[in-house]
Amino acid sequence: MNKKMLGIFFLIIFLVIGIPFLSTIKNIIVMQMAMSEEDTTPAGPKPPPSPPLLNESNLVGTAWVVKHPQIPVAVTITLNSGGQAVATVPPEFSALAVQMIGTDRLTGSWSVNGAKLTASVDFRGQKHTVDCDIIGDRIFFQDREIKRAN
Repeated sequence: MNKKMLGIFFLIIFLVIGIPFLSTIKNIIVMQMAMSEEDTTPAGPKPPPSPPLLNESNLVGTAWVVKHPQIPVAVTITLNSGGQAVATVPPEFSALAVQMIGTDRLTGSWSVNGAKLTASVDFRGQKHTVDCDIIGDRIFFQDREIKRAN
């Protein structure tokens, strides 16, 4: 068989099947990113300080949906007992996360000190720590409310 004809055959197969498939995957990711950004858009300025109603005992077992500009999808962070926090990507992006960063779940730690919630994780040799504000029964990071998942 002619190698040139074989090459043209595979090119046609790629154009017919590959490009629409890649385009569909890209559109799904873009839609998920847009929906995640809508979920984290603040309704207005952060409310004035009020006594924190959340503490280490009533935060255990809660889950929070976090959208960060450097992460293309929203991540759910579950606050477990013993100060353990587990971050997971949505199931539909699990395989993609494993392919891109080697895992679809990260384990870190969390603690509460007064009106501050501190969470940290070690990832690829670097420790990442964030401090959030607890205002009433809501949590804020850099003036953006973190939505409760449950």
